[in-house]
Amino acid sequence: MDNVADEVPSFFICPISLQIMKDPVTISTGMTYDRESIGKWFFYYNNNTCPITKQPLTDQSLTPNSTLLRLIESWRVNNPPILFSATRTESLKHTSDINTTLVGQLIEEVRKPELQIKSLRKIKSLIQESDGNRASMEVAGFVPVVASLITQTDDPPPEGVSQSSCDKSVVVEEAISVFYLLKPAADKLKKISEDRNGLLIGSLSQIIQHGSYQARIQAALVLKYVFRAVDDIYKTELKMELFEGIAEILKDQNSNRASMAALSILMEVVPFARNKIKAVEAGIVSVLVELLAESNERRCCEIMLGVIEQLCGRAEGRSAFLAHPASVAAVATKILRISQIANDKAVTVLLSLCKFCNNSGVAKELMEVGAIAKLCLLVQAECSVKTKHKAKEILGLQYLKTWSKSPCFPSYLV
Repeated sequence: MDNVADEVPSFFICPISLQIMKDPVTISTGMTYDRESIGKWFFYYNNNTCPITKQPLTDQSLTPNSTLLRLIESWRVNNPPILFSATRTESLKHTSDINTTLVGQLIEEVRKPELQIKSLRKIKSLIQESDGNRASMEVAGFVPVVASLITQTDDPPPEGVSQSSCDKSVVVEEAISVFYLLKPAADKLKKISEDRNGLLIGSLSQIIQHGSYQARIQAALVLKYVFRAVDDIYKTELKMELFEGIAEILKDQNSNRASMAALSILMEVVPFARNKIKAVEAGIVSVLVELLAESNERRCCEIMLGVIEQLCGRAEGRSAFLAHPASVAAVATKILRISQIANDKAVTVLLSLCKFCNNSGVAKELMEVGAIAKLCLLVQAECSVKTKHKAKEILGLQYLKTWSKSPCFPSYLV
């Protein structure tokens, strides 16, 4: 067995990571990738194309390839585990610039409060030098060590160590930065994030509101992946400070990556428990309306409309939405302008307002901002049957008599 790679069936290998797939999934183009790799391709690097075919994607859904997974698992059973560790070790040998002695030394240093800041910065520098260094540190167990620095910041400094030599705010900021750069695998991230009843989630949520500007951005970037990895139960008991912090990040608009991370967090958590109410109370509806009115970036608009759709599913959300003078116009202008996903979510928001807000002012505003004309065009355009049905439902509601009196209303619908 001189060459392990030659013995691995080629279709077991992820085209992105070039490693045996742990969780193969198929995308809309029919190509199969490892879930972690294609997830990073879509959400970490913000790509919207198929990595192999380069075909633009309007649908980024992932379909588990259970047949291939069974084949891989069967193959693993019949091949000694040493083959996998040998492949991993050989890969690290060629890509890593650091030796095991240095790795062990860095782990010891990062556990000493007086050396934490210096060692974390050294670790960050090494990770940024090569992906091999990052992989070596992940294998060596840096992820839980760094996570512990984020979650234990309320502890007093050890006896004999001055507060100045272990400035906790700086340690936290550096630790979050290193944790993000380590890019732990989904299963490892899940385990660490769920440990001690989701302590890491609570710590990062607190940092998003109370940390320094850079720490807040890094915390949002980490939480984006944490919420994708953890079980739904860990999304149900979130504190108000998380939503208030997200609102501030969105208001700042100083970092597109941070804003996209904040929006992704909202999409992950608002469907659960009282999170919709917390988001509304944090003022997120108003912030999203203002951002939506200014943006035409496809992915950003789709996520914002998705969050608004979720929040308008409650009376509190609809009330907050209508309280903003530009809300209806901001949503209506995205119809037939962004994507089919945006069309469906925008129409869903408008339908929710028409069905549950018994307010003639809503009907009048829909006509004034051009929403009715857009809906009429949508019914005739090439879009999903579901979206057309929603548009027709709005046009068929009791407001038809009000709209028909307007000179802008199409005569063929009267």
